[in-house]
Amino acid sequence: MRPLPDRVLALAGVVQAATLVCDAASGASADETSLQATLESILKTETRDVPDVYGGLRGVGLGLKKLAELLGSDRTLHDLSILRYSLSLLQLQGKVMQSGRLRRILEDSIARGREQVRHFGLTHGNVLANLADTYSRTAGSLEPRILVTGDAQKLRNPLTINLVRSLLLGGLRSAVLWRQCGGSRWMLLLMRASLRKETQRLLKESGRFA
Repeated sequence: MRPLPDRVLALAGVVQAATLVCDAASGASADETSLQATLESILKTETRDVPDVYGGLRGVGLGLKKLAELLGSDRTLHDLSILRYSLSLLQLQGKVMQSGRLRRILEDSIARGREQVRHFGLTHGNVLANLADTYSRTAGSLEPRILVTGDAQKLRNPLTINLVRSLLLGGLRSAVLWRQCGGSRWMLLLMRASLRKETQRLLKESGRFA
């Protein structure tokens, strides 16, 4: 089992992706540093350590801030959507990783995504379309399906749809990392105070939103 800071960072990665999904679906402006880090994390399957998945603590600062709030006592309706997406991603990762066929789809699509990024850049339409299709063919094909709510007009826009699905794939990547680091459902239930304390420490260390 990896140290607690690694598990917290992976969980924050899930929450960050879910937060960005809410922003994209509602038409809110995204935090660019967080958006870049979440999308890049999908393509980083070989890294030195957990912080490197997000380009350092700053890359997951938004997720740390929101995770600290979710582990507190006061939650808004917006927070409940983020929590719902996050818990669904944690559940879906297990089903994806148990399927050899779905793992192969992920591996092939991520390799294709790396090649596309070299030619077009991370947020190019072709890259997001590939990542969105990858999500649809893996976690998006399983139950429980994540039903994203927000601005109906925005959610009819193909560009928004691709961005939302790409961000959900980023959340799935962090959910897999959470499990690889030893994260589990009981940990969320029984270690809430410890998780919140470590989240607040890492948020302060990140230098963002603290």
